[in-house]
Amino acid sequence: MTIRLVECHRGDRVRIVRIDAGPGAVLNLIHLGLHVSHTIELLQRSPLRGPVLVGHHGTAVAIGYQLAERILVEKD
Repeated sequence: MTIRLVECHRGDRVRIVRIDAGPGAVLNLIHLGLHVSHTIELLQRSPLRGPVLVGHHGTAVAIGYQLAERILVEKD
């Protein structure tokens, strides 16, 4: 089942299925090491639509809420 990254809970390991954002935003995510088909872990979801912190290969990456809404994932 495909859901948005912001709908996941802390500790969930998910696989990125699709990124519904503009090419600039997708390129920024690629530079941060986040690609479609990569598995990431949700480390923290800030309250009040704050940033989302995800972990990938030992690195923590903060993603703005609006962009995180556009990242579609599947739970492992």
